[in-house]
Amino acid sequence: MTDRLVELESKIAVLEHTVDVLSGELAAHQRTIDRLRTDVDALLQNLKKGRGGDPIEPHDTPPPHWGGGS
Repeated sequence: MTDRLVELESKIAVLEHTVDVLSGELAAHQRTIDRLRTDVDALLQNLKKGRGGDPIEPHDTPPPHWGGGS
């Protein structure tokens, strides 16, 4: 019974360590996501300012110099 108890305690210790490591990794990833969101928001604001506040057109919209219509 004692050997089994030691084995279970050892497994629990390993699992607790693994959870702590994963928690730290998750927190680091969340900080990265937050930073990237902030960067994307800033880029969008700069793009909108450069366009005079005009809406951003989809990437598949033909440029004006192609002419329009059919």
